[in-house]
Amino acid sequence: MSHSLDGFTPSTIEYPETLEQLSSALGSEHKAGKSVIPHGGGTRIGIGNIPTAYDTAIDLSKFTGEIEHEPGDMTVVANAGVKIATLNDLLAKEGQRLPFEIRNPSQATVGGSVASNASGHRQSSTGGIRDWVIGMQIVLADGTVTKSGGRVVKNVQGYEMHRLNTGAFGTLGIVSQAAFKLLPLPPEQQTIIMWFGNRESAQDVGMSLVNGLFMPEATSLIAGSLANKTVTASGESAPTGDTWALLVRLGGGVRSIERQVNEVVGAGGANSATGYAVLSESAASAAWSALDDAETNAKLSVRMTSLPVATMSTAESIRSAVSSSAQSDVSTICDLGFGALTVLVADTEDSDQVDITNSITSEIEKHPASYVIEKCGLSVKQSRDVFSDVGSSIDLMKRIKNQYDPTNTLNPGRFAGKI
Repeated sequence: MSHSLDGFTPSTIEYPETLEQLSSALGSEHKAGKSVIPHGGGTRIGIGNIPTAYDTAIDLSKFTGEIEHEPGDMTVVANAGVKIATLNDLLAKEGQRLPFEIRNPSQATVGGSVASNASGHRQSSTGGIRDWVIGMQIVLADGTVTKSGGRVVKNVQGYEMHRLNTGAFGTLGIVSQAAFKLLPLPPEQQTIIMWFGNRESAQDVGMSLVNGLFMPEATSLIAGSLANKTVTASGESAPTGDTWALLVRLGGGVRSIERQVNEVVGAGGANSATGYAVLSESAASAAWSALDDAETNAKLSVRMTSLPVATMSTAESIRSAVSSSAQSDVSTICDLGFGALTVLVADTEDSDQVDITNSITSEIEKHPASYVIEKCGLSVKQSRDVFSDVGSSIDLMKRIKNQYDPTNTLNPGRFAGKI
């Protein structure tokens, strides 16, 4: 894996395998006045502003250790370098799972996922990582090892620093270990795909489901060429014309699933769905993978969080704004229950990305929303902050950064406000 980042190549790469090695390596770099960027599986390392300095990479891929799973307590503790897929496989043997879902689990690591507050398709039904982290071990910039929370669901250790470090992108310390609360695997799962010729019909069905008598595990509304690709990935014929695809995943017992499927299909029929399919396990996997692959392969990606209705109208206005200013393939994915919108541009050149990104964020800023430019070329990072304006919170964020990393050793300049 390359450790180069935004035009910087580190002069030193450390591969700690134990906590002592990690603490020693970070402490030595801190004492020498070096800047450090931690690396996990590399799936989200590109998120962030251009670093102001980058001397040393600390690669945690070998920092795995033993996974401590307590099935009776429904908790698990894993080191930063453990792959999410490895964790999922172990938990499944006991009929359990991580409550949150992470894209690219075969590459994504525990540490990187926690540090970047990575999200997945189940966020609307079970929440994100921050909701399920119950404890954390963190190595501060000077090599000091600290702990927050614990390995049990209930703890009284004061302020939950593990929540502060979740989504801090490694600016306060390196997440070396995390403890999670678990959920049981549902007995059955079923995915349904429906497609529509207009946003309003797709939106009505999707919102009726997330506001209905049961909560689907995942409800994604897809627009642009990705909608057609998702339908064909599921084994169905490609729709013609502008298409909005609704991908719904259900979970529960056999009888519950049967009832839910009937309600989902009925809602689609009542709102003039162009077509639908109840997918086999392999077809469902292919359909959800189409979304993950599109995010992985996109040249430009922006993730917005707002009210669900705002994300859907914004998706349409973004596609219109970008198509009128550039010949680019723009697709969107709305998580209807959570209110998250991911905008993907598949084929843009780096030289066009500044204008396209500005068009996208201008539409987002018309709503009370936050956003992160998750993937982009260097030209975009040179022109702006990839995080949306955090307002007056920036002063508090700077004070916290100064308290935990006063020498600005970790990820300098990469976080919101170029902290």
